[in-house]
Amino acid sequence: MNNLIEISNLKKIFELSNKEKLLLIENLNLNISKNSITSIIGPSGCGKSTLLNILGLIDSNFHGNYFFEGDSIKELSSNSLSNIKNKKIGFVHQFFHLIPELSVIENVILPALLQNNTLSEINKDACKLLTIFEILDKKNMKPNKLSGGEQQRVAIARSLINKPNLILADEMTGNLDEKTSDEIINFFLKFIHNHNISLVYVTHNQKYAEMAKFKYELINKKLISK
Repeated sequence: MNNLIEISNLKKIFELSNKEKLLLIENLNLNISKNSITSIIGPSGCGKSTLLNILGLIDSNFHGNYFFEGDSIKELSSNSLSNIKNKKIGFVHQFFHLIPELSVIENVILPALLQNNTLSEINKDACKLLTIFEILDKKNMKPNKLSGGEQQRVAIARSLINKPNLILADEMTGNLDEKTSDEIINFFLKFIHNHNISLVYVTHNQKYAEMAKFKYELINKKLISK
């Protein structure tokens, strides 16, 4: 099987506070190949982040079919779903979501600690990632002492610590200046390609969207291949 994810007839409805319903996604179909890079572009509020949350098993309240590595997520136990979400999927967010009280290396190793891995091995893996991302010298610093670009590198390293099959990135350069954004996106895409990881990222930036092998636009509730 070459597909990591297969989604068909996806439909997402939001229940609004006034008891009305908002149809955000309708009859959406998407296959994510193993070791592939996919971009999704679209206007604000079109459902890009919602789709990422569904892909990342954060949002399970939808209609349609979702298969991860051939298994229907609707038929998996909560433990199996948690195992996929924590071990096989990594997230990178626009606003970093680093814990300010923890050091750089503590932020990076946190997802691996939740897996009861050996601390010495986790630290070794974290230092290797921080070296690749050229911020090993910052490992004992707190996030607020870093630049925006450095904080995003820490967040990306954290997303990779469990050696996931899939990375989901939501506007990962949206909070950075153009020069830093270019550096981050070029470095990150090269790393993903060289390490045979699948990546799905959403962006408003047409230039960055074009860097993916598979390109989609989410518009009028539909996902259109570009």
